Amino acid sequence: MRRKAIKSDIHCAIGLGAMVIFVGMILLTAIVSFTIISVTEKIAQESQRSAEDVRRDVANSVIITGGWVYDDYDDMLFMMEFGATGEPLTREEVLYVLTCTEHDGDYFYRSAALGNSGMGSPIYVWEVGSDGPDDPGFTNVDNFQPGARYFFTLDGGTQATPGGNQCGPVHLDTEGISANLWLHIPNGPSTHQILTLSNGLEIGSQII
Repeated sequence: MRRKAIKSDIHCAIGLGAMVIFVGMILLTAIVSFTIISVTEKIAQESQRSAEDVRRDVANSVIITGGWVYDDYDDMLFMMEFGATGEPLTREEVLYVLTCTEHDGDYFYRSAALGNSGMGSPIYVWEVGSDGPDDPGFTNVDNFQPGARYFFTLDGGTQATPGGNQCGPVHLDTEGISANLWLHIPNGPSTHQILTLSNGLEIGSQII
């Protein structure tokens, strides 16, 4: 009888030990699985962030780096710079929007492809350092390259009255207001600039 009891106790101890090992293996498997899932999620998140960073880097971008009074009526001169990454753009792909609001609430708006005067004064576009509109044989730039800087002129007026002076220097001076200029480009963010006269209608004075 005693031998049978001893054998039974031994079998119970072996069975209990095996169960402990089995439960431990289950817990270890769960921990390992959880760790693998966490690492996988982190890798996926990092990959998504990296992809977003790359997308931002390769997207087109443009900023307005300067603005001046171009004549004593309604023309303005601007300098813009394209981001070093991205893709070449045609002039027709870059759209401008010029707006202003008088103190009584009257709102004026004009928009077109860059270089398109829409029956107003001629609008010129040329690369910084190249021949400008006062040079013989001048023609507008038709393509913009990443990382390059360009001058462009804008004419006051509205869609309905392109020959007017609305939102141009003389209008801003007379009304004591500022204007807003947006540039819109494909596959990239728009850029916005507030236009405010710094020295009245003096040609060459800054407006940003």
